[in-house]
Amino acid sequence: MSRFLLLLAVLLLSACATAPPPSPQRLAECTKLFGLWARYEQHWTFHHTGQRARAELALDACQHGRYDEGIAELKRLLRRGGFTIAD
Repeated sequence: MSRFLLLLAVLLLSACATAPPPSPQRLAECTKLFGLWARYEQHWTFHHTGQRARAELALDACQHGRYDEGIAELKRLLRRGGFTIAD
């Protein structure tokens, strides 16, 4: 039983310590892409495609340190809207 509790404690501590360090440059890139999407995408009220939720979740991912995930999703949304975005 004590081995199980020790293993559980180690797993919980290692899960908490794996957060990536903040990157102001990557967060700024993500925020810029979100602003571009919000400015030029279809009107949010009249077109319910789910893109707004995906864009907001991508921005949230960036704010929580998951920059690759968030930036990739925002670039995908912008490309779908007809933008040419470099990798």
